[in-house]
Parts: sequence; structure tokens; C-alpha cells
Amino acid sequence: MRYARTFWLVARFLVQLWLLKRLSPLLGSRRQRVAGRLYRRQALKFVDFATQMGGLIIKVGQFLSVRIDLLPKDYIDVLSTLQDALPPVPTDQIVAVIERELKHPLGTIFGSFAEVPEAAASLGQVHRATLPDGTPVAVKVLRPGIEDLVETDLGLLRRLLRLLDRLTGLGSRVDIAALEADFTTTFTDELDYVKEAQNAEAFQADLLFNPHVDIPQVYWERSTRRVLTMEYMAGTPIDDLDTIDAWGVDRHALATNLAGLFFEMVLNSGRFHADPHPGNVFVRPDGVIQLIDFGMVGQITPEARARYASLLTALVRRDARGVVASLQALGFLGPGADAARLTELIGPYIDTIVGDVVGFYTGGSIVDSLMTGNVHLNVGPDVLADLQEFILTQPIVMPGQTTFLGKALITVIGLCLRLDPGLDLLGTATPYVTSQQGVAGLAYDLATRGIGTLTELVPRAHRLLDTVRRIEDGSVEAGVVGRVQAGVDQAARRQTRTLMRALAAAVGVIIVVLTRRR
Repeated sequence: MRYARTFWLVARFLVQLWLLKRLSPLLGSRRQRVAGRLYRRQALKFVDFATQMGGLIIKVGQFLSVRIDLLPKDYIDVLSTLQDALPPVPTDQIVAVIERELKHPLGTIFGSFAEVPEAAASLGQVHRATLPDGTPVAVKVLRPGIEDLVETDLGLLRRLLRLLDRLTGLGSRVDIAALEADFTTTFTDELDYVKEAQNAEAFQADLLFNPHVDIPQVYWERSTRRVLTMEYMAGTPIDDLDTIDAWGVDRHALATNLAGLFFEMVLNSGRFHADPHPGNVFVRPDGVIQLIDFGMVGQITPEARARYASLLTALVRRDARGVVASLQALGFLGPGADAARLTELIGPYIDTIVGDVVGFYTGGSIVDSLMTGNVHLNVGPDVLADLQEFILTQPIVMPGQTTFLGKALITVIGLCLRLDPGLDLLGTATPYVTSQQGVAGLAYDLATRGIGTLTELVPRAHRLLDTVRRIEDGSVEAGVVGRVQAGVDQAARRQTRTLMRALAAAVGVIIVVLTRRR
């Protein structure tokens, strides 16, 4: 029944969109109004369907709700309701899971436990509580029976992918087997809160010296595979612009810090939050980003990190040859792809094409483009036609292991541009891909940001001391200790090199000044 209802819904939506495209020339000026009503009607139908079905179907809706590049605004406005709250599981069932998992009555586990859930997500439900000493915590509990539902949905997803392959030749563009493996591993891991707790502590170690992010502490003695107790984060969702503005948080700085956080995760540690929708990314009144829910985590190999860094460097420098070489090294251009032809096509227009990234995410959606036949790219029609022909005729593929990276990147870009539509996205990546600064750059940085750099040490020191305390009392998982030590050693080496270069720069400036005075 679940299979049939899902296939029928997808088929009906596709037929409706096909009819809209066919009838568009006849609708004239009424087309936008008619399309808007259709998009909203479909979105409402999908929200109702997802809420009834639950499981991974809600995850799909949450993902789509931040795809401002993919779906029209009428869709986004409706699908965004899936980020807020779903029908909760009755509290007595949640309490039964907690008591069965922790093997004690609820009253002896927590000092207080809220009857009404703080959030009801697709796979789990969160309740506010306090520890016996009054410490506020968030208790996350898997929905009863969700494991069987996820297994059913994964089977459904596999069938849909294979059907799309047969109908559209999707397998020529996407590694279907790798995609299925990515989904299976990632969503299965989300059902294990021990893995999520380990992920949270790994991120604490990775981001120990980033003053713009806060990650909750895990309370292991009150956590199992189906119950996760963590420090309570009292922020607001990052897309709650009214609250963010009321707090006086600088939206540009917030967007810059969010983008920088993502680039740091991807390019520095290779471990990234793969589900950064607004329900998992919060903001404190002081502008610090709070990351929660580490069930969906992606990994990138050191080799791939180096290649992504090369790609970003080439994009920043508007180096068409470097962009194409990086795409080829990463596997986006399959064997036999004419790299020289692609370089020749994009070379004269690389600045325009790279500059269109923001326009692509804010100027319209892919669905709208397909419906109207318009592509938002500021190049001439002949160039656009050549690019489209290249894409259709050359072996351009989506390599394995990139599904969730692309999903996370697109989600973060959508959030950043919602906060600050004029954000220079590539500019935020520059510090993570450029080589060491020169002496002159360091001297200028010290002169203009010296005090700010020093003040950033305070929250970093606080986090380091807190982590050391937790290592000493044994509340941090043993495997994290090594990562923390490695992070501290790396930071110490980096700070020592920076200090020595800064001292050399300062001495040089002093010598120049004294020489001029003579």
C-alpha cells in the first residue's frame, strides 16, 4: 500500500507538470498565476501525504523545503512547515522506550520531564528534561517501530531509482549502486543514537577552535541506541529571521560564519553535517551557531578534500582550465569527456558563469526553468546552446560519495542566501583554500584585526578547558581524546608558525619605519 500510494503521487505530480508545460503558451499572462496555484496545491498534498506516511518521506520534504534553486517559492513556503513539528508519539509510549532502554523508572533518571515534546521529527521525538541536579537537557527518543518503516522506505527508494534509470537513463549520469549504498548507510546510521553521540563528540574535537559554533554535550550514562540525552540548546532556528533581527544579530556575519563553518568541516577534517536544515541549525542571541542532530554525517577522503580545495581555488581565481581539471579529477567528467572543449567553452565567460551562482539560487528555480524553457545564465544564446549540447552529449556523471555532500552544500547555500542574498559565497571559502599569508598580509592582518583575534581566544579557551575537564572525569568517549590532542597539537603548530611570521613582519615594519625616519 505504501509503495502504491507513493508511486501514484509521484506519477500524478509529473503528469500535472507536463500538462502545465504543454498549456503554457495558451495561458499567456495567466501562466504564472495558474502555475503558482498548482505548485501550492501539490505542496499541500505532499505535506499531507508525508505527515500521514512518516519515515523517510518526511526527510525528502525537509530536504526539498530548502531547495530554493530547485522549487518555486510557492512550493518552499508550504514545504517549510515540515521543518516545524509533526504529529507526536503519545508521551506514555516515549516514556516506555526510555524506561526499557535505561532500565530505571523515569523519575529516577530525570529530575523533571516535559509531557509535551519540544519537537517531533521524522525519526525521533525530543522532550525537554532536567537531570537530578537541575541541569537542562534535551532527550531524543526513536519513534517506536521506525526501524521497520525506514527499511520499507529504503526499499521504495531503491525501486524508484531503478525505475528512473529505466525511464530516463539516470544510470548514465549517476552511480546508482553508490547512491543506494549512501542512502542505506546514512539512514541506517540515523537509527543508532550511540553513533550520533560519537559523531557529536567527533565534531566537538574537529571544531574545538572555531568560536562561531556550539555543539551540545552528550550525557552517556543516560543514552543508548534508542535514547540520546544531550545538553539543551536554547537558540532559534537559523531561518527565523524575525527573531534574529530582533536580537540584533548581524545577518551578513552569520551567513559568513555558517558558510565558513561548512567549508571548515569539508576541507579541514573531511567530516561534515549532512543534514543542516533549519531544524538542526540554531542561533544564539550572541550570533553563535548551534549545531544539533548528528545522525546524518558525511565523510570525505583526504584525496577528495585536496581536489575540492583545488576546485574552489580555481573558482576563486576564475581559472577555467583549473575548474575543468578539478572536475575531471573528482570524477564529474567521465572517461572520454572532452575536457579541452569544455575549457574552450567556459574560458571566455568564466567570470560571468561563476558570478551567476547567486542568481541561480535567487533568480528562479529549476522547475520554473523547465516549465518556461528559460535558463538563468548570463551568456549569449549560442554559448548557452553549446553548453547544453556538451552536457547532453558528454559523459558527465555524479560520482559516488557525493550525494550527501551536494545535498548539504545546497542546503547551506540556500540558508546563507536567505540570511544575506548578496553574500560572496566563494569569498567565504578563500581562507580555507589559499596558502599561507605573506609577511605583508600578516602585518596588515595584525594591524586591523589584532584585538579581534585576541578576543576570539576567550571562547576557544573556554571550550578547550571544558573538553579537558570532561576528558579528566571520563565523560568523553576515549576515541575522541586522540582527536582533541591532534587538534590541539595542530593548532599549536599553526599558532607558532603564525606568531613567528607575525614577529618577523613586525620587525620588518619597525626597521622600515626607523630607516625612513633617519
